[in-house]
Amino acid sequence: MKGCVCIRWIVAASLLLILAAFFSGCTNQAPAAVPTATPGVSAPSGEPQSLVIATTTSLYDTKLLDYLQQKYEAKNNVRLKITSQGTGKAIELARNGDADILLVHSPAQETAFLESGNGLNRRTFAYNYFIIVGPTNDPAGIKGKTPEEAFRTIMAKGKAGNAGVMFVSRGDSSGTHSAEQNIWKSAGYTYATDVQKSGAWYIEAGKGMGDTLQMASEKGAYTLTDEGTYLSYKNKLNLQPIVSEGKILMNLYSVMSVYNNKQPVEKIRLANGFINFLISPETMADIGNYGKDTYGKALFTPMTAGVPTGVTADFTTPATAIKPLKIYHAGSLASSMAKAEKSYEAANPDTDVQLFSGGSAAIIDKVTKQNQYADVLASADAALIPKYMYPNNASFEIDFAKNTIVLVYTSKSRESAAINADNWYKILAKDGVVYAISDPTSDPAGYRSLMTIALAEQKYGDTTIFSTIVSPYSKITRKTEAGKTTITATSPSPDGKKLIIAKTGPELIPLLKDGKADYAFEYSSVAIQSGLPYLTLPAEIDLSDPSLSTTYATVVLVRPSGSASVTETATPIIYAMTIPASAKNKDAAAAFVNLLITKDGQAILTADGQTPITPAVATGTNLPAVILPNVKQG
Repeated sequence: MKGCVCIRWIVAASLLLILAAFFSGCTNQAPAAVPTATPGVSAPSGEPQSLVIATTTSLYDTKLLDYLQQKYEAKNNVRLKITSQGTGKAIELARNGDADILLVHSPAQETAFLESGNGLNRRTFAYNYFIIVGPTNDPAGIKGKTPEEAFRTIMAKGKAGNAGVMFVSRGDSSGTHSAEQNIWKSAGYTYATDVQKSGAWYIEAGKGMGDTLQMASEKGAYTLTDEGTYLSYKNKLNLQPIVSEGKILMNLYSVMSVYNNKQPVEKIRLANGFINFLISPETMADIGNYGKDTYGKALFTPMTAGVPTGVTADFTTPATAIKPLKIYHAGSLASSMAKAEKSYEAANPDTDVQLFSGGSAAIIDKVTKQNQYADVLASADAALIPKYMYPNNASFEIDFAKNTIVLVYTSKSRESAAINADNWYKILAKDGVVYAISDPTSDPAGYRSLMTIALAEQKYGDTTIFSTIVSPYSKITRKTEAGKTTITATSPSPDGKKLIIAKTGPELIPLLKDGKADYAFEYSSVAIQSGLPYLTLPAEIDLSDPSLSTTYATVVLVRPSGSASVTETATPIIYAMTIPASAKNKDAAAAFVNLLITKDGQAILTADGQTPITPAVATGTNLPAVILPNVKQG
């Protein structure tokens, strides 16, 4: 067995004893070969422990893990058993409890794995880039194109029967396959209906990256590969990099400890130790040098070499947690929740606070309709918790913060020098001016934006505002009868030219900064955090004043919910939290809620532009006893 050290200079009798003990402790090998220990370095003595790593083929094919395994085992009395397959299969192995560590490169799949409650201590340790490789003569003529343009061109020419234009896909639910599907989506295609089985030009290999590259080489086809695997196979292929630039080609590698009912705490701690080895400065330096001697450049870039623009990743926090605390929260709370996470974890290093954001209606649906659990749920619309979660999924709510709808813009926004609280709706109506809201079907900020526009008709005495800036550019309608205005947004269908509807609130500020929209309806807290200018709207329409509740309530909105539709009423903007019945870590959940509703949490909210409700107001039943001293019963 590789990895076992023979000490030739020990006397013969001792040698026999050592060898006898050695062979009695050996186990079967994992698919990845275990290299010998580093010369001159002895691992700790005693019966070695084992860790099973489920990983992606690119880390196996490049032999990076072989290289790191040797260094790790030389310093730790642990034997790594490495099983390599596509990311989808690696995740399945970990979810089934048959691995201790997951080490892959598909952020969306990793997030889903964590969201299902199966992972801890996710750390991003390295990256490289995906590249589109193909025959040297580039029969589709994609050189110099963006990844999306390249895919569109390959499909068009492949379906047209152009000689030599084929694409070989991993087709195995791997991280690379997921990245490929993401490019197709960005290019404007639905993968399952537009790409798969669309003709002989598109071939699904159903194999690892190395085999897929070899298949593409044999067929003279294009394929998507991570750069590291391509370089390690380059001399065996008749393929050249054709497209290697584009933000969408970023390829991040992350590691996490597996968490499930099969994992004893001791095994989680052992897995945490490997994560800390991987993110240590010494190992990061080793990753940064790996491949330079053989290929003239490193196959992977460690995060310590510089975080790519637009990437948020943790690669410095030691992995110490042995249990998760899962929190669903409104997107507008992202900054505050991230700060609260750091504060809580600093005081509770055994807990990994895991944040998942989305539209408040959407995250509530995850708990009530999609069988997801949550330890804490924080909604931007307090009314949604009792309305949709009582009595089966929650029994109380805690109102803890207030907010306001504003109109955010940039210095480059059209008419920004002229806009004010009296003419904003006229500015939005002008030719060429583009504005954005978040999704009114799932996000309170989205349906509140439409409510604000409807309330503006009352405030300004102009009943044409909605029909001027909303209805012509979408399928959103409004009708006023007997003093009540009903907005119907069951199928918004914006034109994307005058009116853009982002899937979530966090997408709005980037639209402004990228110049794709001139104005966006947002919460004042988000505007403050973005550093962008914003227009404060009158209290009669900005949903900020509880004394105007009766005025606000004259506007309602109908939105879809599953196969049915539901009606939301305009109310003052109040944020609320609850601990759902599905919570698995209720003690930690109560402690996290207490953090947010007491001094430290209130300071965080205030700094982020929100107004904390002091004291927080609790309604409902079965509040944890530790929370009661910090709330006022409503």
